[in-house]
Amino acid sequence: MNIPKLNHSKRSREYMQYNQAIIDNIVYDYLFYGLSHRKLDEKYTNMDSSYSRGYQSMGILHYLGLRNDFKGIFINHNITDTITVLKNTNNNDYIQIIEILNRINLYEIEELSEVSYFAEPETNYEVSEYTTNTEGGRVVYYTTRYERNPRNRATAIAIHGCKCMVCGFDFEKTYGSWGKDYIEVHHIRPLYDLNQEIEINPATDLVTVCSNCHRMIHRKKNMVLSIEELKEKLKAE
Repeated sequence: MNIPKLNHSKRSREYMQYNQAIIDNIVYDYLFYGLSHRKLDEKYTNMDSSYSRGYQSMGILHYLGLRNDFKGIFINHNITDTITVLKNTNNNDYIQIIEILNRINLYEIEELSEVSYFAEPETNYEVSEYTTNTEGGRVVYYTTRYERNPRNRATAIAIHGCKCMVCGFDFEKTYGSWGKDYIEVHHIRPLYDLNQEIEINPATDLVTVCSNCHRMIHRKKNMVLSIEELKEKLKAE
């Protein structure tokens, strides 16, 4: 694939106006779905496009160097392959775009079935079963993975913010720039419980939580706590 050169604008006002989740969404939909600037404004900036005329999204994209020749360039391509293509150009100019795509694509929590990742096994093992102190042996097993839509995750963060909705933990406040724009997203109703593909509303079906609270929500198999239930447990301590 022939990747166009980035053509950066020095104007940063629109880029600085919005949080990273909104910026990520705009870039993703522009590159992979070819949405117009007007449609991106309507979808993500809460502005009437007849008034904004798409200038908010255009300002963000132009600041990143994404001009018209990037519109829909990755339609029918997946994010992982696209990241590989950009990396293989050996052009450091694409680093910021790669970082955006990585944020959308590489969420370990969202790549695994929540029930298998979080819930502790019910089996109680006896110490006598282990004859050595070694760990790390390979075990082959099969499981079911439930596909996540990265746009739903980014939209949930744009709506709910990056503070834990249970305990209020803020990664950026604690870890500085390393924790900026990071939070985990929890499906109120686990995907493994749905038995079919459904439309997700990020405003009502997803919540943002810190790593500790996310693990406590899924602490027990077949007993996923609600946000309210976990808040009550915090109050009880």
